[in-house]
Formats: sequence, structure tokens, C-alpha cells
Amino acid sequence: MSEKNANNVDQIRDLIFGSQIKDFEERFNQLNQTLKTLEEKIQKSFKESHTKLQKETERSLEVLEKKIDNLSSSTQRERSKLKESIDHTDERLHEQLMNQKDEMETKLKILKENVSDETQKMSQEMQQIQREIQATLESRLGTLSDEKLSRDTMAQMLLNVAMTIQGTDVSTILAEDAKTGK
Repeated sequence: MSEKNANNVDQIRDLIFGSQIKDFEERFNQLNQTLKTLEEKIQKSFKESHTKLQKETERSLEVLEKKIDNLSSSTQRERSKLKESIDHTDERLHEQLMNQKDEMETKLKILKENVSDETQKMSQEMQQIQREIQATLESRLGTLSDEKLSRDTMAQMLLNVAMTIQGTDVSTILAEDAKTGK
């Protein structure tokens, strides 16, 4: 009875709901088909967008790599230029320093020679003055006989020797003293 009852229930249901169930099944099938179509379109659109985005990303990466390479190249060129400029400036400064050193050495050599010449001249003059003093002293001592020297005579002799060393004359000093009233 249970099987018969179940068949009966199915038949009653078919009679009451039969056309509606078929409509629902068709609608479900259509919705199912629409969902599958939409799912396929969405997947296709997603794949296309993904592919397009991937290509754009690859192009952007290529462009960035080119820019980085260009920047690296230009930076390297600038470094080379700066290094050349620094090297050139260093060479010029070195040359200038060497020229100045040579000039200074030449001037120093000339100064040493001049000082040496002046020293020789002064030495010769000192020897000449020394000879003159010695000659004057000998001549004065020769004029003196065995008599005693007076203090005034000795002072006069020493004054003459001092004046000769200074390169002045006693008569000039006496004339200046007379002018000033001393």
C-alpha cells in the first residue's frame, strides 16, 4: 500500500502542481543556463582583463627598466666627466705648484748668491777697514816716540779710529756740534 499510496500522491501532485512544476523546472533550467553563460562571460572577461593587466605591467616594467638603464648610463657618464674634470684640475694644480716651486727655488738660489756676494763684499770691506785701522794705528804709534801719551791725544786717536769705522770724519761732527750750539 505504501507504494500505491506513493504513486497516488505523485499523481495527485502532478494533477495539482504539474504545470507549475514544469514551469519552475524550465525557469530553473533557464536560470541555470543564464548563470552558466554569465559565469563563462565573467571568466572570459576576467581572463582578458588579467592578460591585459599582465601585458601592461610587463610593458611598464620594460619602460622602467629602460629608464633605470638610461639613468644609470647618464650617471656613469656624469661620473666619468666629473672624474676627468677632477683629474684635469689636479694636473693643472700640480703643474702650477711645480712651476711655483721651481720659481721659488730659482729666486732662493739668486738670493743665496746675492747674500753670498754681499757677505764677500762686506768681508772685503771689513778687511779693508781693519787694514786701514791697523795702518793708522801703526802710523800714529810710529810718530809717537818714547814720550808719554797724553789723555787728550789718546782720546783723539781712538775717536779717529771710531770715526773711520763708522765712515764719518771728525771735522764733520765738530761742524755739526758748532751748528747746534753744543
